[in-house]
Amino acid sequence: MDKPKEIEFAWLLFAGIVTMLLLALAVIIFVIVHQRRVHALRLALQQQELAYQTKMLRSIITSQETERERIAQDLHDEIGASLSAARLFINQINYEDSTPAVQELAQQASQIVGDTLKSVRRIVQNMSPMALDKLGLCRAIKQLSSRLEATGLQIESQLDAAVEQLPAETQLALYRIIQEAFANALKHARATALTLYLHRNANELLLRISDDGCGFVLAQATAGTTDGMGLAGIAARVKLLEGNLHVNSLPGSGTHIVLRLPC
Repeated sequence: MDKPKEIEFAWLLFAGIVTMLLLALAVIIFVIVHQRRVHALRLALQQQELAYQTKMLRSIITSQETERERIAQDLHDEIGASLSAARLFINQINYEDSTPAVQELAQQASQIVGDTLKSVRRIVQNMSPMALDKLGLCRAIKQLSSRLEATGLQIESQLDAAVEQLPAETQLALYRIIQEAFANALKHARATALTLYLHRNANELLLRISDDGCGFVLAQATAGTTDGMGLAGIAARVKLLEGNLHVNSLPGSGTHIVLRLPC
């Protein structure tokens, strides 16, 4: 092969190699761009799904609160008023003209109606915490604690008044979380003592709730058993608040709940 042809062949070979490299580079760039687009699309879909779930969750909780307020108002206005009237009529019985048996029955009826009226008022307070609007979060929690302490549960609490500067929606969510944790400790864990710590600084809100109850296996609770029902409600509210929830529990070791919220 003469020299001009060798040079021409060398240039053709070089051009072919460069072309192949450019094609390979183009394929690599295409794959990278495609993967990034797919990743961005997946991320966008995940964000849309998360936003939809959050919207639905907020709607469900809002509907629950609205329904609670309606039921509480109906109980207060209708059942409470009817029981009060019934007790008034019973107390107006003329005991002087009645036999001892009738008098005893009237007293028992009055006692039963009175106890039922107290139960209705307690249910109304639990369903619609009016003290939260009137007195603030700390005093509402103290009232809730007092009602539970009447059942024999010992509650030690440290409450930071700074939490009352939080938005009303956040305060209501915190109240419901504490209410649910208290109910779980009393009904399911059969606790005798409970500690509550609620503190807020410039960047974070910290809530700690611990009880000396029977505890449970966390994996079983979150799988949908009875104990998990309360945790699911707590977790849903924490999710809406964009907080972090940690639950630690073992059989015989009580339950410890730690909640952190950005402020």
